[in-house]
Amino acid sequence: MTSKKQQRLHEKIRDAIERQFADLAYFSPIPGERELCQQLGVSRPTVRKALELLEAENKIVRMQGRGSFYTGEKIPVDYSEVETRGFGLAQMFSAEGRVTRSTVLQQVVEPARGNLAAMLGVAAETLVFHLKRLRYVDEHIYAVTDDYIPLALCPELMHVDFTSSGLLRTLEAHSVHPYAEDKTIEVIHAAPEIALYLEVEEQAPIFVTRILTTDRTGRVIQYATAKADAFRSRFRVRSTAKE
Repeated sequence: MTSKKQQRLHEKIRDAIERQFADLAYFSPIPGERELCQQLGVSRPTVRKALELLEAENKIVRMQGRGSFYTGEKIPVDYSEVETRGFGLAQMFSAEGRVTRSTVLQQVVEPARGNLAAMLGVAAETLVFHLKRLRYVDEHIYAVTDDYIPLALCPELMHVDFTSSGLLRTLEAHSVHPYAEDKTIEVIHAAPEIALYLEVEEQAPIFVTRILTTDRTGRVIQYATAKADAFRSRFRVRSTAKE
């Protein structure tokens, strides 16, 4: 069999396996290679290659000694590598080889009130830049994000096209440099507007990540929220002991 025919067969078997598992719950165990060979009527190397393709697409997890588990269309979110890949969703996903883009939903200047003023460490009614975007990963809707930045830090933000420019990179270009992020994550029910953007049912579970970004002096330069379908993400946080 030629390499092109082999590739097509691997992809065909990958698709067949994925259809077979599509209705499984997250992290359900899947049959072993021998059983899949019998079900699909193909050789073990073909099944093994198909499983490797699914693993590369983050649709299954293979654990030595335990078997393979179905994860579906989960997008891996790794909060452990900030030092090497930088801050922001675009940098994080680009480091994983994924393609990101944004649609700007709102780009305005508004007064900071209530909790927002407190989070940014500014007086009430201080003008802030507010950027609301619908974020895509590999052409799939991933999250609705809201970014708030004291306008005095970078008045030029209102004149930037954020469909093609990154927010944090724009700040760095204007000598505002992120140094640290503090993130909190919780699960809430999707409000009607967010459900519409994310294409989920109202009251469906969503992740809300709240991010406070500071510079080297500890000054808050950004407060942001990212709301994402709870069934579309798989989070990873790695910890190491101090020596």
